[in-house]
Amino acid sequence: MRLRLALLLGSFLCTPIIKASPPSATAPQSPEQHRAEKITVHGVRSSLLATSTSSATKTHTPLELTAQNVTVITQARLSLLNSRSLSEAIRYSAGVSDYGSKDDPRGYFGTIRGFSPDIYLDGTRTPNAATSQSLAIEPWGLEEIDVLRGATAALYGSGQLGGIINAVSKRPRLDQKNTIAIQTGSYGRIQGAADLGGSLNKEHTLLWRFNGLIRKSDTYAKHILNNEIFVAPSLRWAPNHNTDITLLSSFEQLDAGSTAQFLPAQGTLLPSRWGQISRSMLSSDAAYDVYSKRQATIGYSVHHEFAPGWSINQNMRYAHLDLLYRFVTTNALTADQRSITRQALLQSGNYNTVTLDTRTEGHVSTGPIHHDLLLGVDFRSDFTALRRGQRAAPNLDLYTPVYRSITWPTYASRTNTNATGTQTGLYAQDQLNWQNFYLTVSGREDFTQSLTVDNNATKNGRTAQKNNAFTGRASLLYRTPFGLSPYAAYSTSFQPQIGVTRLNTAFVPTRGRQIEAGIKYATPSNARWGNLLITADVFNLVEKNELMSDPMDSTYSIQVGQQRSRGLELEAMGRLPGAVDIIASFTTQATTITHSSIAAQIGQRPVAVPAHMASLFAKRDVQLTPNWRAGLGSGFRYTGNTAGSLPATFNVPSQLVWDLEAHADYQNYRIQLNGTNLANRKYVAMCTRSVACAWAPGRSMFVTLSAGF
Repeated sequence: MRLRLALLLGSFLCTPIIKASPPSATAPQSPEQHRAEKITVHGVRSSLLATSTSSATKTHTPLELTAQNVTVITQARLSLLNSRSLSEAIRYSAGVSDYGSKDDPRGYFGTIRGFSPDIYLDGTRTPNAATSQSLAIEPWGLEEIDVLRGATAALYGSGQLGGIINAVSKRPRLDQKNTIAIQTGSYGRIQGAADLGGSLNKEHTLLWRFNGLIRKSDTYAKHILNNEIFVAPSLRWAPNHNTDITLLSSFEQLDAGSTAQFLPAQGTLLPSRWGQISRSMLSSDAAYDVYSKRQATIGYSVHHEFAPGWSINQNMRYAHLDLLYRFVTTNALTADQRSITRQALLQSGNYNTVTLDTRTEGHVSTGPIHHDLLLGVDFRSDFTALRRGQRAAPNLDLYTPVYRSITWPTYASRTNTNATGTQTGLYAQDQLNWQNFYLTVSGREDFTQSLTVDNNATKNGRTAQKNNAFTGRASLLYRTPFGLSPYAAYSTSFQPQIGVTRLNTAFVPTRGRQIEAGIKYATPSNARWGNLLITADVFNLVEKNELMSDPMDSTYSIQVGQQRSRGLELEAMGRLPGAVDIIASFTTQATTITHSSIAAQIGQRPVAVPAHMASLFAKRDVQLTPNWRAGLGSGFRYTGNTAGSLPATFNVPSQLVWDLEAHADYQNYRIQLNGTNLANRKYVAMCTRSVACAWAPGRSMFVTLSAGF
């Protein structure tokens, strides 16, 4: 308890003589500077290299002074790579795998440092994709995406150990550049999008912005749609230099199907006497499959400077989601290895959440030491209703498929639960700067409670749980006069687990810890050899209390699982001499199950987690005439082999994919061509078991015509 109090309150221990200090590298700007900064940041975000982020520390901190490997994916990078989904947006990032880059409308499936990340929107948590009830993140509506690697619980609360992906919504701004775009290409894709905004009064204190998108498209999976309507209006009021209020809202209607077409290893990875299964093989059923989602969000962001160097910020969002999901999944391969047995799934869901994060930031000095102090409280309330039915579906021949009628499962026969939960967190942070040393200490106490009601249970259908947890983070960075910044950090995490053991004992949270050490290099602003940010780091993560199958009764779980991940990450981004822009990364990681209820799994690598990844994308623009400009870019993505099942009986081979981008600009008009997997390589993206392998998408090409005004 003393340690908890020390970490929470130690940030505010200072000598009796405290004086207000001027803004530093990590301090917020003055009101006049604050407005100028927003214009400057827009200019930076129009390049591939960002200079700062507020996600890692919840304060505006330069990336080279952030003691953590953080990737900021700017709007320019989203546009360059034609990011059609969150999975595609995070390509070329170190330590991040995306399970084959499939455009899956159900959400993001992948890992950071070997663990599934949590997805955030504007700094607050969204539901994950585990039950397919994830909040859709449309890249067209984003200003940037921040990839934070490692434990973030000291500021964000409960979550996975590997890291988080935080999407940042577009907001009204004084330097708004209006854009309209039309896109067409593979899979019969037709899409129109608009990003419009401006001022509602001559004082420019009331600004508006509207982002909208409508799409009609198939997917690489045969007869599976990906149609979408997305609108996101926002309004900003800045009556003076001290106050800034932004209202954010969005609505999305997604009418699609599941691109997760599961096939057996025999016939895809492994030889079969019947030959190789077609890449266009549909293992589900086009007449039955549906993934239909309606979601709406509304919230606000408030910034108010109530004294010189002191401000209060509050973010709030309410989100609602309705889901209808029908899918036919693969159960097993028949004895003759020609057909699969299948199961039909019928799922509906309803999700409501309220998130509220309030924090105060201030700047003081204690002698020669400058403090950037942060004190906050955040609250989240969730309600989830999940209804799921399953029943056997007709077998399907993999080589001459005949799709017979699917009998619908009985509604809610398998799962019929209502779950409510709340999380309240109190956190504090002190960023201390003495000469060129930067020490950051963060601590947070969380109070979580949940109630799960099983409507199908005849008795003991209510599971109530309460968990309190303290998490912390401490890091030290030294900035040398020549731009190198070595750092080291230690952090912890926790994640509540819903349910009880066979003996009716409630699960305890998983707990994780991480050690990270690295070095960053940022070229000087006037350097002739380019404008780069280079990061190299090593990490060691351990998570315990993971749920594993109970050897006494496999219908229950026990908490004996432990997983470790160790590795090295290298990342470089920015501009080289000759105006060549690059995005480069390399990852080597050893992810191992160190404890398990199944002896054969101990020492094994989890499925779909690569040991090695590397990527490089380079582009260059050329000014042809005063009005014409052209650019060409190309990239390669390498993913090492992965385990295809547990215990490991086969591996999925490594993958190498070639991407291309080309564009031509005339004044404010642009035509852009994007291609992925240009060699049209046929390979298996990933397997999670012997009958759950998926082909990767083949070659795809898209053309976008846009105009700015």
